[in-house]
Amino acid sequence: MLVHGQQVRLTRREQQVLLELTGNDPAGIRTREDLRRFAEDNLVAADQDAETLKQLKGVLNKYLSAL
Repeated sequence: MLVHGQQVRLTRREQQVLLELTGNDPAGIRTREDLRRFAEDNLVAADQDAETLKQLKGVLNKYLSAL
């Protein structure tokens, strides 16, 4: 991930991982606010998620929201 000021650019691999975890395409993320909104909307653990997936989503949400 590249961050410059308010601009954010995800690598292809990061986009792929987020797509696999959430089912939503993160290609529209261009700013820190976009990233924060995506994390809040998509990285909430669902009841049907396996425990490890819930933990991974929690860690990613905290990390991405802190940027």
